[in-house]
Amino acid sequence: MDKFWVLVADKARARLFEAFGDKQGLMELEAWTNPDARAKGRDLQSDRPTRSFDRFGPGRHATGPEVEPKEKSVERFAHDLGEALERGRVEHRFEKLVLVAPPAFLGALNESLGKSLRDCVTLSIDKNLTVLSPGEIREHLPPQLPH
Repeated sequence: MDKFWVLVADKARARLFEAFGDKQGLMELEAWTNPDARAKGRDLQSDRPTRSFDRFGPGRHATGPEVEPKEKSVERFAHDLGEALERGRVEHRFEKLVLVAPPAFLGALNESLGKSLRDCVTLSIDKNLTVLSPGEIREHLPPQLPH
């Protein structure tokens, strides 16, 4: 029987579970938090924006960030989760992977996965279930996890 990992995540929190192909419950293996996801954008920036010189003339002006700090925090969190999942794959701790996350974070998470890890993903569910109990999360998964 295949060993499944189920990652339930949003931009601020992630929980990793182990499941088997039948209707058995989930066993929580690990949990992560991203405190920056709940911080106000201005709290993640330095006090003053960077400054640059004009191409022509003596003028200087402030430059804005290309990527907002909060968005950067979400990308970094997705990347960190991808690395943790990749370690599990390399160590043969699971064969199949189920991802459960709200649509925007599911996209960031998918972008952070390498090809070998993406090949392990058998199901993606676009819901935020991070605050549910393991039993409630299991009810949102198919009775027989897909192979």
